[in-house]
Amino acid sequence: MERRDALKNLGKAFGFAVATPTVLSILQSCSSSDGLAWTPQFFSSEEGSFLVKAIDVILPATDTPSASEVNVHVFIDKLIAECYDAEAQDRVKSQLTAFASFVTESAGASSLAAISEANLVDSFTTLFGDRDESISSDAYAFAGDLRSMTISAYKGSEYIGENVLAYLPVPGEYIACDDLQTLTGGKAWSE
Repeated sequence: MERRDALKNLGKAFGFAVATPTVLSILQSCSSSDGLAWTPQFFSSEEGSFLVKAIDVILPATDTPSASEVNVHVFIDKLIAECYDAEAQDRVKSQLTAFASFVTESAGASSLAAISEANLVDSFTTLFGDRDESISSDAYAFAGDLRSMTISAYKGSEYIGENVLAYLPVPGEYIACDDLQTLTGGKAWSE
């Protein structure tokens, strides 16, 4: 009987020894930091910080999390870095440059870091409004592409798909003639 207890205790000690560094690293990774919590693959760190601000202007936190809280910026960066070919990546960079130039000029800022959310709101309002010929078409293209990627990535995120939208992990019955309010409580289906 003592041998069995000794083996149990030895197993527990080994488990604690292995688990402790893992638990500590998880706790350290959860601590907040003022800088970026991720390292962009495609964008520079300044562009990455700007991207976080921009997507949070497009989808801010309300009763649902903001776009950055569900890691939309990480998805967009990874999508462009890993799925776009070199030509498409160059096009995104030139569009981003035109958009950043428009925003910094409109705000009277010297860099992307100096842009506030209010400046971004004004810029998006201008770009999503009537077309102005004095603004580069690349700035319009980047704003539109960023908006569509942000919304798509947000709706496709795990948290939003399972907790905000109507979610059925294993589709069951097919009900052809009923309204959305009855079927899902008025929620759109998760992607």
